[in-house]
Amino acid sequence: MKSCYHILFLLTAILHIPFSLASAQDAKDEIEKSISRDAMPASALSQINQFWNEQKKVDFYLQSHGEMISYEAKLDWEGHQYSIEFDSTGSLIDVEQLIKFEQLPEALRNTITEEIDKQYTRFKFTRIQRQFSASEEDDNDEVLEDVLDEDFEDLIINFEIEIDAQNKKVLGSFELLFDEHGNLIQKRRIVRRSLDNIW
Repeated sequence: MKSCYHILFLLTAILHIPFSLASAQDAKDEIEKSISRDAMPASALSQINQFWNEQKKVDFYLQSHGEMISYEAKLDWEGHQYSIEFDSTGSLIDVEQLIKFEQLPEALRNTITEEIDKQYTRFKFTRIQRQFSASEEDDNDEVLEDVLDEDFEDLIINFEIEIDAQNKKVLGSFELLFDEHGNLIQKRRIVRRSLDNIW
């Protein structure tokens, strides 16, 4: 009889593993800490230095998400706030520009709002970023220059939108990633917010 309980317990534990893993994969559990310019990967600094010398105000961060490590440079450029993310080797991942929801085209705003309305009874926008990255055929090294030149033709443009939201089952903060047509690509619950890098 005792062994039956052991088997039942093990079966229950095994059945819950996939659900737990799926839940963890849908969470944004990032930790960011401020670092010095010298702690950035050399190739990342090389790209930054093409446009911003040491006299310009740039804040640098080390970001960890589980075992994944990336680096960020946050700065102002011609009235816009940018976040430039690099992988652990210093290769550019993407460039994000902080914007207001009202700056999006009306049709895109409506599509995004309709999608969020389907999922939540109440929500509030807390942060909107336009995200630029290279298409598979293009070189990541050119993304930063293209963004600064406002030459977006060859870039993939997505929108990273953070909201505080609730429905009957959930209440919390979420990060939603939409493509330029308003299609939802990814949704993650925000587990932890870093306070030292919020503009």
